[in-house]
Amino acid sequence: MYFLAVMMTLLGAADSLLVSVAPARAQVEEPAVVVHRQPAVGIVALRLSVLANDPPGYAGAGHMIQHLLYSSLRDRVARVGGELQIQRTSDAIIYTATGPASELTYLAEILKSALSPKAPTTDALLSAERELREERLSEWETAQGHARSMLRAQLFPPDVSAAGTERSATRFSSSALPRIWSALYSPDRVSVVAVGDVHLEDVRSAFANLPEAASEPELLPISRDSIVLGSLAPPQATRGWVGAAYLASGLEPAAVTVATRLLGDYLRRRLPTVQVDSEHWWTHHGQAIALVLAVPEPDLDLARRALGTALSSLLDDLNLLDVTEAADAIRSEMLFYSRTPGRMAEVIGQFVDREGDPNATDQFYAALDSLDDDDVREVLEHAFELTPARIEIPPQTLHPRVQ
Repeated sequence: MYFLAVMMTLLGAADSLLVSVAPARAQVEEPAVVVHRQPAVGIVALRLSVLANDPPGYAGAGHMIQHLLYSSLRDRVARVGGELQIQRTSDAIIYTATGPASELTYLAEILKSALSPKAPTTDALLSAERELREERLSEWETAQGHARSMLRAQLFPPDVSAAGTERSATRFSSSALPRIWSALYSPDRVSVVAVGDVHLEDVRSAFANLPEAASEPELLPISRDSIVLGSLAPPQATRGWVGAAYLASGLEPAAVTVATRLLGDYLRRRLPTVQVDSEHWWTHHGQAIALVLAVPEPDLDLARRALGTALSSLLDDLNLLDVTEAADAIRSEMLFYSRTPGRMAEVIGQFVDREGDPNATDQFYAALDSLDDDDVREVLEHAFELTPARIEIPPQTLHPRVQ
């Protein structure tokens, strides 16, 4: 899904990094609320997000707090037949509750309680630390995750893994987490997306009176993250993995999405034996086009050449018909993916988190309809002038053990 290729944050690449701040709205007392009413559906998906980067030196803190709260929140939502999901993106800390629309107020109170986390017990803290460590390892233990992590680290070094680092994990304690949360949270960073049989005024009422921000958040003793420079585990690869990624910040997002799709389609035609993943990475850190290829060993040389010439080849053959067909396909995928309230809340919420505009999804959808080949050519020419981030993982030879 090209339009949803905004990936979870992966490990950074440089040591001792200052962290940029996710964009906040103007100072307000109530959250930004977006409602997409579906009166024929008797359920509601409520997505609450807090725009926040983990404080420098405490990477993974936001996701740690989510893990600490998850079991309790999930059980409370389940009492009315609902489901709860948590997600930590590069932009936000996200809780999504899906349940009966008639329980809007009850579900909203559960989500609001996540904005006032209590100091955890030692057992709960140890359990959450173990879960985050497993997440960190999973990002690196396969070649596919390893390739993405290394590309992203080169393009967006401050975009540290949602699961944090081994060093930052040693700084989480029952006394430290409330202070960390005070640095993460303020009401002006909260957004709510509701999809289902609910009205805007009812959602606004349900999410009124959010917890106040700390008047003066306590200073934390660490001011920088120490980032792992290499992989946490060796990648397991029976195929070769080749990747390239190009910064695209400041360009029209719809044009970047279409260019990404066209590059992927070109490489699939050129390399029929190769698995090609083309992704548009898009967060408040910036935008990028990422191309990751899983290649049978005999085709590695061909894949390297095809990846190296993909931009120039596509520029030579670019035409309005291909651009229009790609844009139409992405618009269709958006509609198909968003066919359930939960997924529609996810799509709308991601755009709101990135852009801070309740209408960002509609604007992106409309921009796809008005794109021409000159818009996409601008993206491709911009990428052509850059030196891309690169990664290559050689295939491993498996030797069966002789009994």
